[in-house]
Amino acid sequence: MGASLTMEQNHEGTKSPVTSDVLQFVQNHVLSVTDLVRTKKLSEILDSYADTVSDEIFVVQNGKNKNAKAVLSDLEYFQKLLKYQEIVEQAIDLHMLEVTLKRKNDVGDMSISDVLEDEDITWDEVITCMDEIELED
Repeated sequence: MGASLTMEQNHEGTKSPVTSDVLQFVQNHVLSVTDLVRTKKLSEILDSYADTVSDEIFVVQNGKNKNAKAVLSDLEYFQKLLKYQEIVEQAIDLHMLEVTLKRKNDVGDMSISDVLEDEDITWDEVITCMDEIELED
């Protein structure tokens, strides 16, 4: 009988298995504030980013506050990731614009109640989402 380790639930609600790669990452790349303040680790990390673009990241967490977490990343690598994000967002916007233009003259023949029922969404969920929506000026 083998041991089964699992981590916290992922965004899909299932638990992710703990692999040797995950454990190695945690051991080598998850640091506490104390690790950075009392050692030369921060300088070593920054120096490792000096000569080339690196995809190596480090997670820094405050042991006294579980929610206080951040990532140390090579600036050029981070800029590259942001550029990917911008490209994906632009592609989604363009696709949505194309779909909207294609459907602008379509007649909506379903009631909102039918749509909610088909998607298994309650009115309470709609109202909750309305409170969270930010409208652009």
